Amino acid sequence: MPAANAAGGRWAENMTAAEINANDQDVTIRLGAAGLNKRYGNVQANRDVSLAVGSGEFHAIVGENGAGKSTLMRILQGIEQADSGSIIVDDQPANLSGPQQAFSLGIGMVHQEFMLAPDLTLLENLVLGEEPLKTVAGPFARIDWDEARLSGNALAEQAAIKIDWSRRAGSTPVHVRQFVEIIRLLRRGTRILILDEPTAVLAPQQVDDLFSLLRSLREQGTTILFISHKLNEVMALADRVTVMRRGEVCFSESVKNTSAEEIASHMIGHEHSPQQQTKKRSSGKFQAEDKVLEVRNLSIAAIEKSHPLDDINIALSRGEIAGIAGVSGNGQHELIECLVGLRAPGSGAVLLSGQDVTYADNGYRRQLGMGYVSADRRHEGLALDASIEANVVAGSHRAAPVCNGGFLDRKAMRKSAGDRLQSLDVRYGGLTNPVSSLSGGNQQKLVFAREIAIKPDLLVVSQPTRGVDLVGIAAIHDILRRYRDDGGAVLLVSEELDELLDLSDRIYVMADGRIVGERKTSETSIADIGNLMLIQEAGHA
Repeated sequence: MPAANAAGGRWAENMTAAEINANDQDVTIRLGAAGLNKRYGNVQANRDVSLAVGSGEFHAIVGENGAGKSTLMRILQGIEQADSGSIIVDDQPANLSGPQQAFSLGIGMVHQEFMLAPDLTLLENLVLGEEPLKTVAGPFARIDWDEARLSGNALAEQAAIKIDWSRRAGSTPVHVRQFVEIIRLLRRGTRILILDEPTAVLAPQQVDDLFSLLRSLREQGTTILFISHKLNEVMALADRVTVMRRGEVCFSESVKNTSAEEIASHMIGHEHSPQQQTKKRSSGKFQAEDKVLEVRNLSIAAIEKSHPLDDINIALSRGEIAGIAGVSGNGQHELIECLVGLRAPGSGAVLLSGQDVTYADNGYRRQLGMGYVSADRRHEGLALDASIEANVVAGSHRAAPVCNGGFLDRKAMRKSAGDRLQSLDVRYGGLTNPVSSLSGGNQQKLVFAREIAIKPDLLVVSQPTRGVDLVGIAAIHDILRRYRDDGGAVLLVSEELDELLDLSDRIYVMADGRIVGERKTSETSIADIGNLMLIQEAGHA
């Protein structure tokens, strides 16, 4: 079945590996696909997908949510099997019946959710499942830890990084865990490395370290295939980029022959290009004394695997967006839980519009004017199996007009739901459809529609665009700016520094459970914020 190739011609499913190779300027195909198709029920996840990744090439795969990228990666790793089409490894057709077969051919993948066991040391994780053994007496053997350490050090040296192998994975900085994931795959013979959003939780300096590692591996012959939403990274790192849309390859080109703008236009389709958003800051019509949120000397002790907080002080006024930056796992989650009433602090105070809500529950805080957009919309922000209308009126279902005399007014509920969805241009099929039927971007906009409908004075927002495509990101950013300009206060927690700099008036930086700096957005930079974020990791490379 035909599909567009890198040069804009056509590939057929029955073409030989040599023909595909010749059609891609005689570059050896280390990993590729020809005419792959994959369907899940009525959904065509991949349609006639063809791909050619050369030996030692850095190849980026980009596309909106639902474009078919993850399905393609699962097929190339042997986790899923295509309905039709061919996988090419080293110019030969390959039948990947499972991940172990992919491993045997040198294909390994680092997932967004790392696979390290947190209670084991990095060395134990390195060899887990393939421990080197040495005979001690007769048929008995034990793990050869000296050999394990030697092999780990050799690979780390080859990659120009240093690893403290005795450290437990759960207490290791996230970028080091990522390095160990890569080294573990290299130890098992991986020569084709697949990375899924590898920089999603890294600080800028850590991104630079990762890029240096990946460039070093590429120079040594490793072929790298990576999924990314960040076009600046694609332009800086990739040799070639392939764009997927609606399950198909719609564009593939050498990075030096294209631009971020051209790639973005193929990702979202020319007919759906997001409008350029204005980046104006708050107008100053609201006074600094219009305090909406005050956090005073807030501290909590570590409980189980949660991060402690140490003497947190934050203030936020009407008409302002204050961002919180930090490497993932440095106390942001625990701070949010304290602010919205899901966790009691050990000491300190939280004031909402002057009222002490330190130990009040979430329901009371909502009555006082607090809205909350959770980072985990699938498990906290939404009830995926419930209807769209039930989700968008949740929290208001006991108040008029939805509730009348203690009973739900179905007609009023339907109108209220429709009005809320229309206000933020949420695209949906029917109000009674499950909310899981919506795209990620529309699910997130629904959460915003529900929270803003209660007209809160303060909106606490965590990772608002995680897993959202370019069109959805533009829409959510516009929602936050309009809410701010209408006098709302936003506390924005995000691991995307570009997003924080674009939206925030001020940025607090968290490291190791503390506020280590505060910057006006107009007076700072990504490098400055990144340096503050890494204070707690000094000496832990």
